[in-house]
Amino acid sequence: MRLRRSVLVLAALAALAGCERGGQPAGKPSGAGPKSLATSSAGTAAPAPSCPPDNRYGSGLAEVEGTPGVFWALLFIAGGELRAGERTKVAFRMTGAGDLTLHAEGPEGATTEPMEVIGHSGGSTWQRPGDEWGSQWTFPTAGCWTIRADRTDGTRGAVTLHAG
Repeated sequence: MRLRRSVLVLAALAALAGCERGGQPAGKPSGAGPKSLATSSAGTAAPAPSCPPDNRYGSGLAEVEGTPGVFWALLFIAGGELRAGERTKVAFRMTGAGDLTLHAEGPEGATTEPMEVIGHSGGSTWQRPGDEWGSQWTFPTAGCWTIRADRTDGTRGAVTLHAG
């Protein structure tokens, strides 16, 4: 009982650190890099991931860890900024087994899905646990977007990105 109460208190504190309405960062220091948290690999919901302070990830490839040990995103960004309204390639690595389903939740309750998701079978130099997929996304509005991933075996993950 005491452990459960501690988990609930930590979950409430983590939820307060997430994105405020409209996808704006909730009191994060401007120097902090991209942050993420997510849902558990056991399929139970956890607090919403934290929103990165801005949309700058660095030119070329930018790795963002989502659910620790479960879900990663690799952004292919020209110019170093993730921009709303522009098509962006994102590769994912995720543990678990079975098919992958992706969707994103954004500012003011907006949702979007990838234009395509293609499984990668071998040949990748990106070394993270799990299977790899490539996808194409266009985030329709600026702000905080949480990509949620579900596998057939119940493994769940999430990563939060900031489109500008």
